[in-house]
Amino acid sequence: MIKYSKIKQIVLCVCVLISSSQLEAQQQDSLITTHQTITLNDILKLASKNSLDVFKAKRKYGVNYWQFRSFKSSLLPKIDFETRPFTYNRALIERYDSELNIDVFRQQQTINSFANLSLSQNIAATGTRLFINSSFNRLENFGNFQTESYNATPVRIGLSQPIMAFNPFKWQQKTAPIEFQKAKQDFLYELQTINLKSVDLFFKWALASKKVEIAQENKISAEKLFNIGKKRYDLIAIERDELLNLELDVYNANTNLTQNLQTLQKTEAELKLFLRDKLPQKAVPELPELITNLSIDLNKAIALAYENNPDILDLKLRKIEALRDLDKAIKDNRFDLSLNASYGLNQQANTFVDAYGRFLDQQMVSIQLNVPVLDWGERKGKIKTAKMNKDVVDIELQQNEDSYKQDVTLNVLDFNLQKELVDGALRTRDIAKESYTLTEKRFLSGSVDFLSLTASRKAWQQANENYIRALESYWKIYYKVQQLTLYNFIKDTPLIQDFETILEN
Repeated sequence: MIKYSKIKQIVLCVCVLISSSQLEAQQQDSLITTHQTITLNDILKLASKNSLDVFKAKRKYGVNYWQFRSFKSSLLPKIDFETRPFTYNRALIERYDSELNIDVFRQQQTINSFANLSLSQNIAATGTRLFINSSFNRLENFGNFQTESYNATPVRIGLSQPIMAFNPFKWQQKTAPIEFQKAKQDFLYELQTINLKSVDLFFKWALASKKVEIAQENKISAEKLFNIGKKRYDLIAIERDELLNLELDVYNANTNLTQNLQTLQKTEAELKLFLRDKLPQKAVPELPELITNLSIDLNKAIALAYENNPDILDLKLRKIEALRDLDKAIKDNRFDLSLNASYGLNQQANTFVDAYGRFLDQQMVSIQLNVPVLDWGERKGKIKTAKMNKDVVDIELQQNEDSYKQDVTLNVLDFNLQKELVDGALRTRDIAKESYTLTEKRFLSGSVDFLSLTASRKAWQQANENYIRALESYWKIYYKVQQLTLYNFIKDTPLIQDFETILEN
């Protein structure tokens, strides 16, 4: 009996060695296929060059760039040329007949030509509009009496000055530079949004790839254990229910591998779509490491956020706009007073030469005043509404500022703590792997049952997933802090961008 037991143990050991050698051979075959490893930084670089979100962000910056250029151009002198070279008119018009003392209809035919060249300049500080122009008009009449006349104004200088009125140019000078600076920061902010999306897609791909890798190992292990189980069953070393569990484990491993392969294909397709098919063929993800010595100072992060983040600039801009709207409501509902003045030279003659000789002075000065006398409280209501809106904006700005500061604080605190969670998840993964290896050996020797082996395997798989998810959270939080502050804490430098070349692509 003792001799038979020894023979059975020898047979089992031989089976284990044969199965192990087959497993190693399969693993060696799988290594023959070459793969290109892709890191998180590789994905970030590909996304920054190829993602449609990048092109969209560039176009959004371009819109703000040309709006700012248009504003700056509005403060420069403008030259306009207007002409109507030929206007023919033939119609019956009503005329007064002085001899008969009645109105009659008479036919009139005219050809009119007109041209005007003007130079104008807006003064933003006062809202004044200065202009200088030169015009020419020719009128030719047909009928009983054919006449030809010319009207020339070689030069006319003037100004239009609203007095104590709302000045939009003054407020545009305050808001336009902030809007343009915000556009630059918005572009950098959008790049960080793309980074966050890249991190999310990369780790989805990495997790799916790791699940496939584990599923392949589980399949090989399940088949190996099932083959050993059949031999042990033939030697009456295990019961039939244990053999059936081993066989069921093979089918479950195959199903799990198929499902994980489908998930991997979907995540790869999603990543390729995001990168516009720039992901290399047969690429496999390589998990990034922690920045072990990186700790973000909270006060520094808050200060950088207030300095760089476009949301903070948006708060400042909204405050200025609220003051602008209040100023407009007050001045538009008070009175309307304006001054218009011009001086020029003018002449009318029957010939072109005479029209440009012996010029006469042409002066014009006008003061216009419009004062509401009775409006039943309409003006007061508009002013009160603007004041209330400003108060609401002030409260919202304070709330947004507090919320924003809290957002920065929580993300920085989470990041500084996340490193410990990743280290713990890594240690848990290593322990679970070692525990599963030992449990598998004990199962092969008959020391533990199948349920213990299954529980150990699930713990190892879960530990792998937890580690990848912890690492994903680490990098997501980091890029979120980088987005909120527009600062690269790894290199300890602000995020920079050559905005001169953005619109060239």
